[in-house]
Amino acid sequence: MKCQTQLLQIKWHQFIWNVEISATTGLRSISETISGHRNGLFGHVARLADDVPAHKALSSQINLSLGRPPNNQCSRHPGRPRNRWVDRIRRDKNLPPGDLWRRAINRGHRGATLQPVPAMR
Repeated sequence: MKCQTQLLQIKWHQFIWNVEISATTGLRSISETISGHRNGLFGHVARLADDVPAHKALSSQINLSLGRPPNNQCSRHPGRPRNRWVDRIRRDKNLPPGDLWRRAINRGHRGATLQPVPAMR
C-alpha cells in the first residue's frame, strides 16, 4: 500500500481506506498479493518429492487436520495452539486442507494456485 499511496500522493495523516486506494490504482491489495504468494508456496511444497522434509512436514500437518493420528514422536506444547501457516491458507480460500492438498497436487505447474472451480450444471 505504501507504493500505491505514494503514486496517489496521499500523506500519512489522511484517512483513506486501503480498498479505496486499490480501486483507484487498479492494483491488487497487499493482502491479496500475500495470499496469492502463500497459496503458490503451498502448491509448490505439496508437489515436491515425498522424501523432501518440507513436503513431509506439510503432509503430516494435512493428515493431522484430517483427523489422522501423527506418529508417536510428536508432542504438543501446553497452552493455546499457535496460528499455523496451513490454518492461514484455509482461511484465505475457505476450504479444508485436504481439498487444498488435492487441488494443489492435481493442478501441476500451470496457472495460479487454487482457482475457483466452476459450478457444474
